[in-house]
Amino acid sequence: MGSEPTQSDVAQLAGVSRGLVSLALSGSPAVAEATRDRILAAAEQLGYSRHLGAASLAAGRSPVVGVVLPDLRNPFFEGLVATLQAESDRHRLLPLVATVSNDPAREAVVLERFRQLRVAGAVLVSPVQPLADLSAAGRSLPLVLVGADAPGTTIDCVHMDEDAAARLVVDHLAARGWQRIVYLSSEAGAGQVWVDRRRSAIERIAAERSLPVTVVEVGADDGVAAALLPQLTSAAERVAVVAHNDLVAADAVVVLRGHGLVPGRDIAVVGFDDTHVARRPEYNFTSVSQNLSQLVHLALAALVERRAAEPDGARPTGREWVVTPSLSVRDSS
Repeated sequence: MGSEPTQSDVAQLAGVSRGLVSLALSGSPAVAEATRDRILAAAEQLGYSRHLGAASLAAGRSPVVGVVLPDLRNPFFEGLVATLQAESDRHRLLPLVATVSNDPAREAVVLERFRQLRVAGAVLVSPVQPLADLSAAGRSLPLVLVGADAPGTTIDCVHMDEDAAARLVVDHLAARGWQRIVYLSSEAGAGQVWVDRRRSAIERIAAERSLPVTVVEVGADDGVAAALLPQLTSAAERVAVVAHNDLVAADAVVVLRGHGLVPGRDIAVVGFDDTHVARRPEYNFTSVSQNLSQLVHLALAALVERRAAEPDGARPTGREWVVTPSLSVRDSS
């Protein structure tokens, strides 16, 4: 026997055929539990490890699913990856995560690398390329967008209902007597149309409730302080700060406290994503929950379904799932 044990070696030790070993190691339900246990014990004894690359070539499909994130700074992405890993186990998939530093060109390269690896598909979280480019990539690689939509394309997408989220935020602030909203928006690149949609939803719903809104973009260089402080012109005015995500909201809490303002008493602070940052005692701010577990469940289910259709050449039109948000109210509002 060579230094690298084979499935034939496992079969000989377990007293079964090589084909049965292959079925058992791939998790096929056609193998009796007692036989599977015997095969797994033999594999462990020999130190055999299944070659996923070879198995993927033989089966004509890969267990790897690509996951593309804009960056690792946003705590929402941390929670999403953890949830995605757990959900992937249910589908016997292996997530392979890449970040693109909010760079459309790098995102395109990453998708091409995933295509070359023949992954089962890719999940793009808050993608930064224009939708036309993503649509072109989706013709050769099954894609699912999370946190964005793709109208008129063949790409599946799962995202939160932004209008419903805006209603939750605006109605809550109006009911608490806050008189004006300062909305801290992230800068939107060419592909990040959903950044504008969140802002537009807040503006539209606030207008319906006769609540004035001032939109301020938080640049990568300027920071929250430069964007926010000029908007706090009247001590008598009850201002609510609504941030595009929890990362920006946490920075706002720090800036406000540094200028002697108490969130929830002197000024309101609301974020989006309801991450662990929003729940931390030193921040403790109200935030919109995107229902992360449902987002991930729907995204992987869509990818698995589209993957199953690929061998027949089927290309269903893009489908959209919209998840209902909720508002986690805390001391900041």
